[in-house]
Amino acid sequence: MHSFDRTPGPQTGAYVPPARDIRDYMAEAAPVGVGRAVVVQASVDGTDNSRLVQVLGAEGPVALRGVAMIDGDADLPALHAAGIRATRVQDRARLGDSALEALPQLAERVAEVGWHIELNTEPRSFEHIAAMVPLLPEGVRLVLDHIGHVDPAEPQALLRLLGTGRVWAKLSPTRVSTDIGRYGDIAALIEQIGSAFPDQIIWGSDWPHVMTCEPLPELPPMLALCREALSTDTFARCMWDNPERLYGF
Repeated sequence: MHSFDRTPGPQTGAYVPPARDIRDYMAEAAPVGVGRAVVVQASVDGTDNSRLVQVLGAEGPVALRGVAMIDGDADLPALHAAGIRATRVQDRARLGDSALEALPQLAERVAEVGWHIELNTEPRSFEHIAAMVPLLPEGVRLVLDHIGHVDPAEPQALLRLLGTGRVWAKLSPTRVSTDIGRYGDIAALIEQIGSAFPDQIIWGSDWPHVMTCEPLPELPPMLALCREALSTDTFARCMWDNPERLYGF
């Protein structure tokens, strides 16, 4: 999920940040049983992780970890001490060419603090990423945000990438499904990924759903999708065991 500020701010990127923060998320998440959350640095904040670090220090009923966006001057040990466990790389066609070429060097850097790399990428880059996997330091994982923005009808390239064993998928349904609130069009995909790769999946809500049309997605239907599409054991891995390993909860 992302956290912004309850005081509306100016548009500094592709969207106007919604006036919703971690307290709003906790109010929605805690009643449905969410006890842990990962706050991802929003693209509008660039590599200034000061708001993220502040959010991670918030007290409340939900334990927090973070995913930062870093530059060459980032103090990784200090960010790690604040609760950050990964860095994010943007690789979307609408954003232009990204830093994928620097992925091996970035992986060397984050390996020193035991982080993984979250990729906001899409199928056009899957083959390229697969070719880079052997170049990464042992133990560094890649996590595909938004299920890699895959077409649910054509998951083969995604499954091959997960088959490397070094790549995970974040089961955030709202950027892939066109059936928001029911998610019937991706239930088979979630079932297939969960069955084949039960130790390489985590769930994500993408709250508070920036650049998303009304009505905005809600947490309970997303949780219901995973509960119904995954076996009882795989659901537990996705929601508890895997994120515990990945983020050090």
